[in-house]
Amino acid sequence: MHTSPGSTEDSVLATFHEKKILSIDELSDLLRCSTITSRRRLKQWRALTSYNQNNRFYTLPTIPAFNKSGLWRYRGVFFSKHGTCKETVVHFVRISERGLSNTELAEVLGDNPNSLLAHFREIPGIRKERHGRDIVYFSSDEEVCRRQQRTRFPPEASVAELPSDAQAVIILVELIHHPRMGVDELGAELRKKGYAIEIESIAALFKEHQIGKKKPNTRS
Repeated sequence: MHTSPGSTEDSVLATFHEKKILSIDELSDLLRCSTITSRRRLKQWRALTSYNQNNRFYTLPTIPAFNKSGLWRYRGVFFSKHGTCKETVVHFVRISERGLSNTELAEVLGDNPNSLLAHFREIPGIRKERHGRDIVYFSSDEEVCRRQQRTRFPPEASVAELPSDAQAVIILVELIHHPRMGVDELGAELRKKGYAIEIESIAALFKEHQIGKKKPNTRS
């Protein structure tokens, strides 16, 4: 008794659901057809390809129980609802607030990105940069990349500059006339007199010369 093609396919799909993942060789044996025909069937079924294990395994869209990140791991084989390995990496890099380092990407993917991406010199959609001993991946979108870089490497707080010599003289003269004034009061008084001297500069001058610090009482 000959088995019809339809019943063969139904049997293979049942086996697929039972085993959850299949290699192309296993599928070809079940379908009793060539690798080319098996790949055509996988395309018809919208099968997903593993992003590790050299992309050797396949599963059907209805089988994986994806986690909140859209990943599914079964017996050491990893699948992503975001697509291929490249598409998955681009997705996670693009949505990250500060880009992703090799270590961070490995935590997300569950595998070393160096081995996963070894065959790709460049990946459209992401920019790879070396920072110290680590590789950091940023979005190739210029605006997104700048935002990620600012978040990962925030600019150091600017140090207030000391006032010029002329401004320092003005500040000190005013301080002589009003010795009890603090930085804010002194700044306000100078602004009233038309001097545009930043409060930060006055504070920097006070700090530089330790002005305003109480001296110990040496009277007996």
